[in-house]
Amino acid sequence: MPDFVIDPLRPAISSDTAALFLWRGAGIVLLGGREGERWILARAWLEGDRLAHVRRWSFGQPIPFSGQVRRLIMDATADAELAQTQGMLALTWAEAAP
Repeated sequence: MPDFVIDPLRPAISSDTAALFLWRGAGIVLLGGREGERWILARAWLEGDRLAHVRRWSFGQPIPFSGQVRRLIMDATADAELAQTQGMLALTWAEAAP
């Protein structure tokens, strides 16, 4: 059964300065945040009410972070437009993150 997504073109954050970048869809969750001078991205598969098979990446610049968001969403959804849009939102978030 597909995940419930209110609007897949809007990130799950309410402001560009939110502490986390969140995206959920196609059975995965992406969580982005800052750790010192690095951008961290984690992907987990939803299995019932828990997250499984979590993988974490670390980036020194916003562009590679946003590129990984785009790639992971493309891999999960095969929707190039959605992946591109979310990648750009991730870049906007990363560039604004404190």
